[in-house]
Amino acid sequence: MKLIYKLIFALLSITLLLSGCEKNPAAPEYQKEVTVFGYLWGNENLTENHAIMISYTRPVTEYYDPANAAIKGANVTLTESASGVVTQLVESTTKPGYYYNSALLIKPRSTYTLTVKTGSETVTAVTTVPAELEIESDLKTDSPNVENDTNLGYRKPIFVQNENPDQLIMVEMYCNEAWNNAEYIYPFGNDKYPQSQDEYDSGGNGEPRRIFALVKMSDLTAPDFENKNTIYWYASMIVFYGSNTLSVLAIDDNMHHYMTKEHPEISGGIQGGIGLFGSLCGSKYNLQIVK
Repeated sequence: MKLIYKLIFALLSITLLLSGCEKNPAAPEYQKEVTVFGYLWGNENLTENHAIMISYTRPVTEYYDPANAAIKGANVTLTESASGVVTQLVESTTKPGYYYNSALLIKPRSTYTLTVKTGSETVTAVTTVPAELEIESDLKTDSPNVENDTNLGYRKPIFVQNENPDQLIMVEMYCNEAWNNAEYIYPFGNDKYPQSQDEYDSGGNGEPRRIFALVKMSDLTAPDFENKNTIYWYASMIVFYGSNTLSVLAIDDNMHHYMTKEHPEISGGIQGGIGLFGSLCGSKYNLQIVK
């Protein structure tokens, strides 16, 4: 999910740049705001790898340095609604502004309130973690899956089930190869390899390196597989040979709105600041695509 983080953080940065651009006299002036970015993984502990980033926005005229933007020494807590238990998050000793607590196991179907206090400012956000996905597949989650480039979806479909037929499912394919080592499965013209970083990922971890789709659980019904909720079309999302990561995730409303609304920075569920506080459940698969 570091890859989703990179994309969302890039979108947030672009939004902030546009809002403060001096070339646009109609744009609002720079405002120092608390920025939150993070999401909770159902059935996983809130380790440093899943830490929640707390920072300040920076003027577009200044060089962006994450360490300078980070909010250090904030009071950050997570409260589980059902039990009322409050968990104190600690700041990373190696990454300023990143808060976590490895002892906290995130529970599916549970609602969590994030509270950030820094100086006189208080920022809050609420997320309800989706119910756990029941996934059936021959693909392995704990080791690479070496696959050839022919008809992947029908040979190894992924069957998914969730108690909520309207649950939004995100399927993401991300190529892990460097741009100058990524070979097209179906070349455009005569070029077997991308000619630049921009051609590879639109300059910011975008298409065709990263391709994702959002779909309701009930829309995954497949007649070819006894009307099971089936992800069998993911092969069409694979553009490059080599290492690719496939993610199958149930996401909450905050993540959905952040990824689809026109102004993502104010659509991620944050009150008193901007950014994203969401949650998800799901699985990831490493695919090694060979000829």
